Amino acid sequence: MGQNSNYVSRFTFYILHFTFFSLLLLNSCSLNRFVMNSASNFIESGISAVYEEEDLKLAEQFLASNLKTIEILLSRDPDNPRLNLLAAQSFGAFAMAFIEDNDPERASRFYLRGLKYSFRALPEKKRFNERIIPSDLEKLLPLYTQKDVPALFWLGYNWGSYILHHLSDPKTLVNLSKVEMIMRRVLELDEKYNFAGVHLFYGSYYAARPPILGGNPELGRKHFLKNMELNDNKFLLAKVFYARYYAFQIQDKELFDQLLKEVLETDIEKYPEIRLMNEIAKRKALKLKKDEDLYWFPED
Repeated sequence: MGQNSNYVSRFTFYILHFTFFSLLLLNSCSLNRFVMNSASNFIESGISAVYEEEDLKLAEQFLASNLKTIEILLSRDPDNPRLNLLAAQSFGAFAMAFIEDNDPERASRFYLRGLKYSFRALPEKKRFNERIIPSDLEKLLPLYTQKDVPALFWLGYNWGSYILHHLSDPKTLVNLSKVEMIMRRVLELDEKYNFAGVHLFYGSYYAARPPILGGNPELGRKHFLKNMELNDNKFLLAKVFYARYYAFQIQDKELFDQLLKEVLETDIEKYPEIRLMNEIAKRKALKLKKDEDLYWFPED
């Protein structure tokens, strides 16, 4: 009870004080970039604290309350790159963690909102939009440097996640090559960013599609294994996606069961700094186990 009480008190403190701080901002006549960046720092520190949370409902409530707060701040400073990046990250991560398993269409709408903010988060002189043609994008991407990795990553993440939910839509698939180019640049610049998330992207990118549609399950497998290596096997979402996309694509039920068993039996207290992400992985693993009959083709 004492530990849970401390969590509740800590997050109540964040929510109440941030709400008060936001109201002060909105009623001030001297809003400026410095103040908005201070707000960004405040939200980012709260999100970092949430990574250690184990109560999914509490974390979901906290993060959901911040989504609209970020948009309110952006309504007063729509070109603020840090706030746009924070919105891109928040909408994308929230959709993956708390929505897509039960409501894919709603998750898609969140990914599109994250995508909108991702484009705004790009450096102004190197900014582009979804209508860019691949040849122009290929010329532009070498101009991005390591400091641009967060903006590029969340752009590719939101765009790629949306496409992954609409693989049967030809109008959506035409953008897949652009997403792959963006993530290739992220891979070149910093493969470790956000828990080596670029390898999770490529693992899903190659394993989710059958070879006839450009998939390459074995190449996807290598990226999943690379993610595990770079995270010292601590980041359990890699095993969940490895099971969901690779094991399903090659119809390896033994591997599927083994990976989910490892996730469910891992003590998340061993890695307190990513307790929330691993708790999310466990919940996703439980849902995969519950729905596993949907993943296997009937034997002929």
